[in-house]
Amino acid sequence: MPGDEPDLCNCAALRQAARHVTKLYDDMLAPVGIGANQYAILGRLKRLGPSTIQEVARALVMDRSTLGHLLRPLEARDLVCISVAKEDRRGRIVALTAAGKTLVGEARPLWLRAQRRFEKHVGDKEARDLRKALKRIAGEDFGPSAPADDGA
Repeated sequence: MPGDEPDLCNCAALRQAARHVTKLYDDMLAPVGIGANQYAILGRLKRLGPSTIQEVARALVMDRSTLGHLLRPLEARDLVCISVAKEDRRGRIVALTAAGKTLVGEARPLWLRAQRRFEKHVGDKEARDLRKALKRIAGEDFGPSAPADDGA
């Protein structure tokens, strides 16, 4: 059982938990035909409005190429529109279409069910504390050039 390994490294523990939680959200969102990654993109676009791919990638803590790969099926389903940026023709602007806005509205109650199920299992306060810790981690630089105090 994954939880029985107290010496499991942080990275492995986070990845295992992320896969488990992603499956919960994917299963809940399946009736509208999107997964957790796609919902995160669509939801972020709903909050941001039309944005450059770089801005969306930064907001999602994702690299541009991964975001581009995830946007293609959303564009093929007419959920997002990708256009050339007016200020810099090399850039691309991504925006929700009317169909994308409708789908986000249909998916939101399913996402809320996943949220409630997670919080019921983990506990409301623990889930809130976990989100705070993960948000702090996501905002930090853990790259190889980041200063480390690991004794190495």
